[in-house]
Amino acid sequence: MRVLIVDDEQVQRESLAGFLKNIGHQVFTADSGGSALALLEKEPVEVVLTDFKMPGMTGAQLLHDIRRRYPSIVVILITAYGTIDTAVNAMKAGAWDFLTKPVDLDILENQLNAIQDYFKNQVKAQSASTYSGPPTENYVAVDPKMVKLFQQAERLAASNATVLVTGETGTGKEVLARFIHDHSPRKSSPFVAVNSAALPGNLVESELFGHEKGAFTGATGQRIGRFEEADKGTLFLDEIGDLPLLVQIKLLRFLQESEFQRVGGNKTIRTDTRVISATNVDLKQAVQEGSFREDLYYRVNVVQLQLPPLRERHQDIIPLAEFFIRKVCDRERLTPPALSESARQALLAYTFPGNIRELQNIVERAVLLTTSPELTVDELSLEQDSEPITGGENLTDYLATLERNLILEALQNAGGNQSECARQLGISERVLRYKLGKYKIR
Repeated sequence: MRVLIVDDEQVQRESLAGFLKNIGHQVFTADSGGSALALLEKEPVEVVLTDFKMPGMTGAQLLHDIRRRYPSIVVILITAYGTIDTAVNAMKAGAWDFLTKPVDLDILENQLNAIQDYFKNQVKAQSASTYSGPPTENYVAVDPKMVKLFQQAERLAASNATVLVTGETGTGKEVLARFIHDHSPRKSSPFVAVNSAALPGNLVESELFGHEKGAFTGATGQRIGRFEEADKGTLFLDEIGDLPLLVQIKLLRFLQESEFQRVGGNKTIRTDTRVISATNVDLKQAVQEGSFREDLYYRVNVVQLQLPPLRERHQDIIPLAEFFIRKVCDRERLTPPALSESARQALLAYTFPGNIRELQNIVERAVLLTTSPELTVDELSLEQDSEPITGGENLTDYLATLERNLILEALQNAGGNQSECARQLGISERVLRYKLGKYKIR
């Protein structure tokens, strides 16, 4: 690749230039941000490696100008003054990565290899057929928010970027991760899904990274881990916030260097595994509480895709319900029943605290129990949790109780019509939907 090194220190420039030339890159150098921009007007480059703290134009300012003038150029910032805040700001501003001095040359080489793969995948994606948008055979999305989200996911699929999928339980985080994998150059390789919360604490490291024979009591033979299973493919880490801190350290090293060691082993293993993680909790809060590493948070959160709850993607409820009807009927070799108008209205009025997973369960139960060619509202058996609750022991609980009961009363007066209920309460429908979810009012 064609790489431009920008640093006001001559020794640093020459050292990095010599290393990059030795591993096959074409190298240009500049001693300031201004001279770098002047060179970019004459020489097309793919990567800019720039010092952060320089006299005159800083690395952050140079990054801003490059992103504005040459958006296809990848920028890596280097500094001896590395802090988490600086790294976060750099990533938000569009930097590919953030390295500290003295630069670990192995990590730098790994980064450049990843960038080369990224450019290759972009070329493949441009030559492939374009994505027409869901619904498809396995992915259903009609609501504009979801169509946009799937389009973003498809663009990400061509890259190797680490993705964090967030959203409430049951919103389809694994489905979105599979979509990214299925639309990526890795689609012919394994997609391995791991629920971090379901793994026993003392076996998490072995499950993910494997172990050698005799590594611990009961280790009667060598076992490869999920990272090796997903080589050339994608590893989906669900509920990543539940990983033990010691395993988080090992995951961080893998994300930085694409290598690890099995439990009880001393051989370094390298795999080409893309990591997509997911969580239904606030990882920032977990960082503040000390249960999640801050440096790992910024590694897994390079790109975040947030799945809205089903109550906020109203246009998807009926298409999803019909999709699940067809799915269960294909599996059980049944004739698909239709949704009656009353059933449709009931589904649209329901708030789905369990999101898509709850909708699937409701539909499957109704299909398996019905003897009619049409599903009625009674057969859906939607739970209506609408009984007032009593107050708590403190002012916060008491006020929450008053607010919840006020909403319930307004809903009853409005005959279940959310628009009318919001008007009576003097709040927007968006705020009302939020409070319905907060207080689990169905």
